[in-house]
Amino acid sequence: MDESCAAWAKAGECDKGDHVKKLCPHSCAICSHLCRDTEESCLAWADNGQCDTNVDFMYRHCPVACGVCKTKCYDKDSSCASWSRSGECSKNPSLLSLCPVSCGVCTDLCLDKQNDCPQWAAEGACGTNAAYMLKNCPNSCQVCTPQHHAASSHPVADGKRDLTATTACADLDRRQCVVWGEHECEQNPGAMLRECPHTCGVCTLACEDKYTDCPNWALGRSNVFGKKSGKGCDEDAAFMRVNCPHSCGVCRDLYPAPAGGKDEV
Repeated sequence: MDESCAAWAKAGECDKGDHVKKLCPHSCAICSHLCRDTEESCLAWADNGQCDTNVDFMYRHCPVACGVCKTKCYDKDSSCASWSRSGECSKNPSLLSLCPVSCGVCTDLCLDKQNDCPQWAAEGACGTNAAYMLKNCPNSCQVCTPQHHAASSHPVADGKRDLTATTACADLDRRQCVVWGEHECEQNPGAMLRECPHTCGVCTLACEDKYTDCPNWALGRSNVFGKKSGKGCDEDAAFMRVNCPHSCGVCRDLYPAPAGGKDEV
């Protein structure tokens, strides 16, 4: 999402065509923070190009299939950690959607937690109400930067930061953040929430591709190093499903759309 989205929405740009809607779906109120497809046919529609030709409907009902938002992660079984330690994640790909956290599918991201974050940010609340805004609206307040991304465990490619659509969330100096402690997050939120977002609970664990070239890898096209790759999602499942979960459908499978098109929240 572009940092100007809130201002564009406030200026009425969302009503002038699909371009701003595609770039700023949340600011334009097309989708909410419930990142789940609500129609059983979403994937088929997305494959048929509907995300580009039927923006209002698809972004609202098929945000995962269209890649509009990042699906939040949690393990769905208490045995997930044990299965992961015994190597079951690599042996049984179906576990990835059941145990995305333990199986290493997910990434700490700077995601807004409230629907009104873009509007609040446009009104200057990131400065006037930093304690609340930086924690609950880190994306709109631009808490995470390329430096946070570099400090995270997100992969790098060919010696360069492999920045994805949403910047990864991590403490800039993990050791110093531990020294300062969580209590400092409340005492000095303006600095701490930006310097130590992981320690201060700003980050959200969510599902996204870890490499920008994942869509090409999934299709067996050239990879990020310029070489031909045979890394289809099924041909190299152990690598692809963990590192390219969106392109390989793992993110979608975390919360499959129910039959009949009625989402179960």
